[in-house]
Amino acid sequence: MKTIYFINPYKKVLSIIPHFLKEIYLKKKYYLLPENKFLRKTIIFFYIKILRKLLILIDLLIKTKIIWQKPKKFKYIIFDNQSLGSIDKILPLKSFFVLTTRIQSFKEIYLNKEIIFYIFRNIFKNSVKINYICCLISIIKPKKIITIIDNSEDFHKIYKLFNKSNISFFALQNAYRNEKYFKNIFSMANYSGNYFCFGDYELNSIKKNALHKPHLRLKAIGSLKIELAKEYLLKRNKKFNQIYDICLISEAVSEIDTSGSLSKSQYESQQRLQTLLLRHTLTFCRKYNKKLLFLGRYDLSRISDHLNKEEEILFYKYKNKITDFDLKFFDKSKFENIKHLLQSKVIVGQVSTLLHESFGLKKKILVCDWEIKKVKKDFNTGYFPGDGILKLRSNKYTDFEKRLKKILNMNYNQYLSKTIKPKMIYNLNFKTLRFLRNEMKN
Repeated sequence: MKTIYFINPYKKVLSIIPHFLKEIYLKKKYYLLPENKFLRKTIIFFYIKILRKLLILIDLLIKTKIIWQKPKKFKYIIFDNQSLGSIDKILPLKSFFVLTTRIQSFKEIYLNKEIIFYIFRNIFKNSVKINYICCLISIIKPKKIITIIDNSEDFHKIYKLFNKSNISFFALQNAYRNEKYFKNIFSMANYSGNYFCFGDYELNSIKKNALHKPHLRLKAIGSLKIELAKEYLLKRNKKFNQIYDICLISEAVSEIDTSGSLSKSQYESQQRLQTLLLRHTLTFCRKYNKKLLFLGRYDLSRISDHLNKEEEILFYKYKNKITDFDLKFFDKSKFENIKHLLQSKVIVGQVSTLLHESFGLKKKILVCDWEIKKVKKDFNTGYFPGDGILKLRSNKYTDFEKRLKKILNMNYNQYLSKTIKPKMIYNLNFKTLRFLRNEMKN
């Protein structure tokens, strides 16, 4: 498969994509790099090493407002503005400061003598951004710092710098994490604050890789996002009718990561298996006259995502004769994607976080564990905890049909009795919101 190189003008980073998405990325205003290898490498070096920082600085000067004073004191800091919409729902109103940590998201910058002196005093210890964040935290004097972006490198850097302070740090699992991630975070970053995860799989993985950390506090609490979705939706609708027989979760990926988390060969394997799963599901639904919801990844609440939808559709159409599928997209800010999970009898996918979360909604799931063993070993990906009726390792259509038919004909209690180690996937009966709100108050 031919690949094409672009510069992402928004994040100022390199993007490697399959050639069939070229026109989409041109529409997204990405900068196309030349095919000549020497010339391309020269441009990438010049851009990433030299020009990138200058462009980021110019963007900051143009887009951000300078506030010539220091911020007020707050009891809580929400770390990373991407945590908004989740963390703010478990905190008392007007008691928190939202600490933006991604440069491309900066809308305002606080400056005064104290902040400027702090940055220059520590210029050789940390980056300007980390120094700036540290100074704000020192001024705000929070009791607690909370994030749902548990894989944030900045969060773990800040923890290291403040781990001897009286500030309590809380990281809440946001998405599927493999053991490699926990090894990196808890072995290398030495995080030993509070970490709240989905289920026992994460709990056991952390314990394995977090030796000699007496202050590390772990708890399997389920997903904050899912519990907030249930609270939001159940206030508006006490009962959800089962209008779909099957909900298939799209796990399409646009970009190829050459850093090692996703190789070109793994991308091709993933694309092949994803389209195979779509074909199997379509065949099953036509044969048995079942109503299908094909749930897309992208968010209708984001205006910028309309081109991403085209990307996702092309992912399935490329090298395939499948053209008659209907990929649906919903407003995630209103939890519409979660509502449609609740309206489905069985949720089908491969490794998506939504599979964990669907299980947390007490839905029947079918995990098609089809990733090649060598790819799993090399990249430490594709593992889904739990076993039994929910996990299908064969990618033959006859086996898929037999298993899906069996699950459809079971009630939930029968299904759960055939599931091995459900607590590995999700702590089903935990009162997540009550726990977190009490945790933040205390």
